[in-house]
Amino acid sequence: MNKTVDSKEESEFSKMKKVIMSCVAGSALEWYDFAVYGFFATIIGKLFFPGGDEFQQIIASFGAFASGLIARPIGAILFGYIGDIYGRKKTLVISIYMMAIPTALMGFLPTYETIGIWAGILLTIVRIVQGLALGGGFTATIVFLYEHSSQKKKATYSAWAPFSLVSGFILGAIVATIMAEIFSAEQLESIGWRIPFIISFIGTFIAEYVKHRLDDPQEFIAQQQNKVDENAKKGLLRNLFRNHWRGVLMITITDVLTACGYFLIAIFFTTYFESIIKLPRESVFMIQTVNMIVFGLSILLGGWLADRVGKRIQMLIACCALMALAFPLFGYMQAATVASALLGEIGIIFLFSMYYGPIPATICSMLPTKVRLMGVSIAHNFAMAAFGAYASTLATYLVKWTGDQTMPAILFVISAGATVVALFIWKEGKEY
Repeated sequence: MNKTVDSKEESEFSKMKKVIMSCVAGSALEWYDFAVYGFFATIIGKLFFPGGDEFQQIIASFGAFASGLIARPIGAILFGYIGDIYGRKKTLVISIYMMAIPTALMGFLPTYETIGIWAGILLTIVRIVQGLALGGGFTATIVFLYEHSSQKKKATYSAWAPFSLVSGFILGAIVATIMAEIFSAEQLESIGWRIPFIISFIGTFIAEYVKHRLDDPQEFIAQQQNKVDENAKKGLLRNLFRNHWRGVLMITITDVLTACGYFLIAIFFTTYFESIIKLPRESVFMIQTVNMIVFGLSILLGGWLADRVGKRIQMLIACCALMALAFPLFGYMQAATVASALLGEIGIIFLFSMYYGPIPATICSMLPTKVRLMGVSIAHNFAMAAFGAYASTLATYLVKWTGDQTMPAILFVISAGATVVALFIWKEGKEY
């Protein structure tokens, strides 16, 4: 009996390997850009938004970053429609192309010194195009993995989607660290920051692989063959909000901590350690590289564990623990040493990951197949735009306004609290 079970699990993993590797590679390169942007936010602020003090330049740089996130709900509708009508794979391919090419163009943008205010405008336009791509690309990855997985492994395999985000940040952190080691400060501001963006063009090759080597999930194919749902397909958006608005709302509220917490960890902490805690840039890059590796592994652990103890109870415990320990962990980081910064952030990362690992399977389970990609895309991206886009900006303002370097912790507390409310309402296994 055990041999039969092991054989089935081995067969499923063998089938899933190609899906996982392709999805992780494609999504990682999409999020690699966010990592590079975060690592070089201070330099980008100085080159594209000169004037004012360092805080104002950083805030302007994060503002351009946020414009891409605000565009994501529009991309969610566009790619959600494509994915639910024409296929999950088609959405993945188009979104990878739309991310890889503009990211490469980032490396060729002229700065304020060359074309004045148009530099910031061009930067914002590129971020918006990238935001449109991410509006459907990441959620397509989530749904693709979820629908390819067996019922007992949904959280385990779906966790590879957020892992791909983190692996993109790890790749970005490694490349940024190499640039910081190779170039002097002056060279980094001149040419070094551009190189990581330019090399993202290799994402187009991944798009070609996905296009020719992967198939849509059987769950989606079966749904497409159901003639009863033909009328629903014609009015997909109307059907979603008329019949499944509760699921969209539930996903949005459940995702509040995802939106706020993820961007604080992946984007804000780099600036926090360098410009607020005042650690050396090389040390900051090393800290974030190590912590992103811990982050990725913790997410996979969180997904695996949730399939065994239950998604709801695990996420509730993680959110409550984060609410209780966010301020103490930020307080520990005020020692302003490499060790305190490293360990303090690891504490936050681990608690967040125990919530974040099961999130893909959780939000996918809230909607039926016929509206899943559209619904998940709209809800997830609205949450990211509303609660994540300006998280880094708000955290920076809180420090400057209060003079208290632990104040960003309040954003973890509030967002985790909102998510706890949704988790108490949610009934695990129910489609809304």
